[in-house]
Amino acid sequence: MVEISIDKPTGGDTPLRHFKGTLAPDKELQEERQTKDGSRKYVVVNFNFLDLEVIDSVEPFPFPIALVTIGYAPPKVSRGSTKWEAFSASLRKLMPDNPDIELLKGKRQEWKMENRSLRRGLTDEETGQPVLDGNNNQIWGDVPTLCWTVVSVEGLGSVQEADDDFNAYLVALADGKTEPKFYEVALTDSKVMSRPNIVEAIIGRKLLDTLKEMNLLTRDAEGILHALPAQPEVTGEVPAAEPSA
Repeated sequence: MVEISIDKPTGGDTPLRHFKGTLAPDKELQEERQTKDGSRKYVVVNFNFLDLEVIDSVEPFPFPIALVTIGYAPPKVSRGSTKWEAFSASLRKLMPDNPDIELLKGKRQEWKMENRSLRRGLTDEETGQPVLDGNNNQIWGDVPTLCWTVVSVEGLGSVQEADDDFNAYLVALADGKTEPKFYEVALTDSKVMSRPNIVEAIIGRKLLDTLKEMNLLTRDAEGILHALPAQPEVTGEVPAAEPSA
């Protein structure tokens, strides 16, 4: 029988899901903690926000301040697929050359929780118990997980702008090349290699298809890739399409 508890939930540190706020300029970000039994130390990063503007929350949040805590996974020992990697990946888009988390201090910024596919031990949705294989080992798989991501930062721009700029860079890199030549060049390009998700899309042969679906790139009959001109923005009312005969 499960022991019923009224302790504070530990599944999340805040009901916030989307907000704007100014990161406190004088607060230390790093905090070292240890497990309850004292057997292991670990690090979390605490983000203290001021002048909060709530955009979305799972419950009313009438406070002008907020604390968001993310567990830290050192890049040299982490295999990725962590909440920290989901957060830092969004931040690297805004600081591709000299990423420095301290640059967030004192700046107005927008954060949002988004689903990312993280590798996790699978649990039964009804019982919450681990899903085990025939050898009584927990089965692991990719699980959609809510993770904090940075949407925009004052003075650094937005992730959407950074993504658009990078897509334009990829298209310029591909323009006039065959698919094999593009892959050869892309996988030796420092900007491309700094984005693991792009490298994964290249290895999986998905990147060019995505760029073509976005109407940014096309391929001619000889297999040469060509950049497509930017599509003009539509303003005003869009006329309804005539029904087909």
